[in-house]
Amino acid sequence: MQVGSRPDVVFLSPDDSPFWHMVSGFMTEVAADLDLNLEVLLDRNGHRYSYLQIADDVLSRENKPDYLVFMCKEQVTTRMLRYANEVGVKVFTFNTGIPDATRASVGLPRETLPNWIGHVMSDDAAAGRNLAILLEQQSQRLGLIGPGQPVPLIALSGTLDSSAAKDRQQGLMSTVDASQSKLLQLVDAEWDRELAAVKTLVLLRRHPQATGIWSASDGMALGAVKAARKAGRLPGKDVVIGGFDWEPEALAAIRSGDLAVSFGRHFMGGGLVLLLLHDYHYGFDFSDDRSSTVLSYQLQPADINNVDIIEKIMDREQWRSVDFSRFSRVSEPEKSESRPGADELINEFTNALIEAYSISVSRLLLGPCMSSAPDSGNR
Repeated sequence: MQVGSRPDVVFLSPDDSPFWHMVSGFMTEVAADLDLNLEVLLDRNGHRYSYLQIADDVLSRENKPDYLVFMCKEQVTTRMLRYANEVGVKVFTFNTGIPDATRASVGLPRETLPNWIGHVMSDDAAAGRNLAILLEQQSQRLGLIGPGQPVPLIALSGTLDSSAAKDRQQGLMSTVDASQSKLLQLVDAEWDRELAAVKTLVLLRRHPQATGIWSASDGMALGAVKAARKAGRLPGKDVVIGGFDWEPEALAAIRSGDLAVSFGRHFMGGGLVLLLLHDYHYGFDFSDDRSSTVLSYQLQPADINNVDIIEKIMDREQWRSVDFSRFSRVSEPEKSESRPGADELINEFTNALIEAYSISVSRLLLGPCMSSAPDSGNR
């Protein structure tokens, strides 16, 4: 336990996309509640070697942070982990899976590198599979395919150095193997909206029978919407499109019918890391002999049925209204033996945001006089 030492944390954001701005914004609110010193550094080049350089710069500082938080990228993660371990900076990785090469070289957190203390990730493979299944179901509802027929898909993946893209793609391929999807063609669009639009237009002209477009991100999915219209297709009518990230523009597209679904809530993953780091720093470890140093949680779909409430929990005003320190084991020492899993904690974050929104709506409906009146029933 390091009582009295306010931890210094540096987060390396891998790019400046809307999704990663959401991640860092949420982390900022959680850090304020937990009394952490958080510094966010943005890799505007969005390349694995520029990411490595930023990490090297931080780890070469005279006054090093206590903790470094970053996303695993292919070919550079092992070097980043080893350097941090050598200079005595503790590392928490998150968001994607651990690259196979890193597992082969240094194993999992704390196995060979004691300063690599943990990893949190969403189950991207399951979400990739579920996205394909939902596109199939929506295609059937629209009468684009018959019952039991596989949905003819084109697919847009991310960059070659992204474990998230690989894992989501793996989930997609499992539906192809199970004959739930007929994959006409998959291309890498590098997480780029305009590149996705260009490539989708080519694919739709090459494969006019496609009724579904599977995308590894919302940005690329929105590019696919643009391309579909240019190709004379009607998104939400004769082609169904889905992605990942719960980006605000994507949620608006779900409301309008252009997008069928977006899988998300991983914008909260960085906030979860900060909670676990905070508790670890003050002597409440999230892992022991019975629990893993690698934690995983499920992504959830946003669709026309729940997009209203999801838009509300994405509102930064709601983030500010929740005191995330209430989920810390440090604040409730009597529960120190309880080690809730990542899925449970993300659920608690989600429920707290929904509760905060419900309270704000109630206050608006009741008005200032009623909402400030004492509640005699709770005396």
